[in-house]
Amino acid sequence: MSLSGTLTTFEAGPWKFPLFTSGDLNSDKAVAFIGGLTNGLGAVPYTYPLSEAVGKAGWRFIQFHWSSAYGGYGTGSLKRDNSEIEALVKHLRSTGVKTLVLAGHSTGSQNVMQYLSNPLYQSSTPESDGLRIEGGIMQAPASDREFLDLLGLKDWFDVLPLAEQMIKDGKGEELMPKEFCESAGSDGVPLPITAYRVWSLVGVGGDDDFFSDDIPAEPKEGCKHSLSSSFGKLSAPALVLYSEEDEKYQKGDVHVKLKRWEEASNGKLHLHFLKNASHDVVQPEAQKVLSELVVEWLKQF
Repeated sequence: MSLSGTLTTFEAGPWKFPLFTSGDLNSDKAVAFIGGLTNGLGAVPYTYPLSEAVGKAGWRFIQFHWSSAYGGYGTGSLKRDNSEIEALVKHLRSTGVKTLVLAGHSTGSQNVMQYLSNPLYQSSTPESDGLRIEGGIMQAPASDREFLDLLGLKDWFDVLPLAEQMIKDGKGEELMPKEFCESAGSDGVPLPITAYRVWSLVGVGGDDDFFSDDIPAEPKEGCKHSLSSSFGKLSAPALVLYSEEDEKYQKGDVHVKLKRWEEASNGKLHLHFLKNASHDVVQPEAQKVLSELVVEWLKQF
């Protein structure tokens, strides 16, 4: 698989991160894509046909590096991701992008939700001008704590009390014990991960906990993101693309859960199921359908 485009950089804090633009390079409309845990530039299979499809529809397709890409998520947070996405948004505005949609895959959907529900972007202010975006796409939004539980990865839950205690002791940014970091990695490569990130990903009410089946509709003690404070606070239209094969990795009735999301969104959320599609949509026919659905949804802008 390959893409033709332009490789540039954008500044995010002290760093200059790579930025790859494909599709219609001269368009003032862009879809910026962020992957999930362990993903990086070009790592999600369907981005290749999607780039071609949105390009034909008159949109740029943006892929970029962020600090949490690949194994960086272990020492990261949605807050850090959000600040880097803000830097990207500012950069793209400076290049002439007038209409911007942020698309996320898997845990990247949490970045989309974090951005669209941020109180800062709910209205036009001097502080928010230039940072608001026109829409969001969440493909394969999933609960990390439910996913890890269903996979039987007990180690994550065994160390959760330690992570919570470390946070209480002001040591949330310190790494978990070496033994856990080694087991949390893959293919013999350890995953350096902080106590904070363990809690955020698998703790009930953690900062990453947007999509679990037991999220309440209204604010509740111990829950960071109720449906009314996430889906109910969307600052722009959003599209959810849910892979049919993802159902096996979710608790409860997925259709009931998605209906709750839709009802909480005050008409801003549109839902579609992708038949015969895996979590990262590796199937060519499903990739085609995904691309068609995205292009059709983008016509509103």
